[in-house]
Amino acid sequence: MQFFRRFPVKVSMEKRRFLWAVLLFLCVNIPTRAQWDVSCSHYWATRSYTNPSFAGEKEAIRASALYRYPWNGIEQAPQHVFLSADMPFEFLGRRHGVGLAAHTETAGSLRNSMLTAQYSFKKEIGNGFFNFGFQAGAHDLKFDAGSRQFVADSPSLSHGRFQVATTDKKLFDVGAGISWTSPSLFIGFSILHINQPRFTVFNPEILSENSDDHPLLPIESDSLRSSVPRSYNLMAGYNIRLFRSLELQPMVWLQNSSDDTKIQSTLRFVYDKKLSGGASWRKDHGWVLFAGATFKGVELGYAYDLYTMGFGKSSKGSHEMYLRYEFPVDYFKPKRQPHKSIRLL
Repeated sequence: MQFFRRFPVKVSMEKRRFLWAVLLFLCVNIPTRAQWDVSCSHYWATRSYTNPSFAGEKEAIRASALYRYPWNGIEQAPQHVFLSADMPFEFLGRRHGVGLAAHTETAGSLRNSMLTAQYSFKKEIGNGFFNFGFQAGAHDLKFDAGSRQFVADSPSLSHGRFQVATTDKKLFDVGAGISWTSPSLFIGFSILHINQPRFTVFNPEILSENSDDHPLLPIESDSLRSSVPRSYNLMAGYNIRLFRSLELQPMVWLQNSSDDTKIQSTLRFVYDKKLSGGASWRKDHGWVLFAGATFKGVELGYAYDLYTMGFGKSSKGSHEMYLRYEFPVDYFKPKRQPHKSIRLL
């Protein structure tokens, strides 16, 4: 995001787009099931992961890596790694974007992975772009992420561990999104897991009975059918120039899944495009404090989640770090070599 120019008419139009989109999202009644997707604290830095239409939104090649360690101190708490890369390109006089995104989640000794390819088509309108994106990829599942539950080891909930239902499946997954991006505003809506990939969940009680005494016990005899539920995401942000070198960036992310809408609102300050920091509030969660720095195209950030409600209160908080690097699209193009005219020799 960049500084916006002070044109009152354009600003008011962009504000109206933002407010109407938020109102529409809140008024829609969306049937969903078990929670699956992870909420990141640095969601604005990885927004192409939750909405493929953001792929190639800048005139640069971008690569990002994010590590999240939630619920520190709880046994077998999940850990997450996000990787993404995207770039714009032109074809037949039109602007497009492509990207790759990967996510790995571990819970104890079990691991889920996903790799997806993204494409976006971009139409320039006024001082911004209207974008439509599509993604397709594959899951490699070892556990049902929607079956996470916290098991207390003591009545005081001072200690505990996570428990998940196991599975073993490779699934095809698709998603789509639309967005509007301009120098001062971004807003996007996406639907992930459109096809709701289905898989078999193994009954943990049956698994525990499989031993040397019962080697042929049918594991799937009492299994359950489950699926990756659709996830609906609305994300928006706006740039406000306070002083010559200081920006205020209010942002919001609404994520609906499993009969529940997660809300995360953020106030981020950016000084001289090099230093940043701020705080976020999460519904039914608590607060997030974060800070970052940018140097020669490399951006680093750290966030700490402070839980004020939910079973996260029995943990030592969550830690999140991310690294992003971007460079111009023409970085790999051959440079014109300087030469002298023979008339000057």
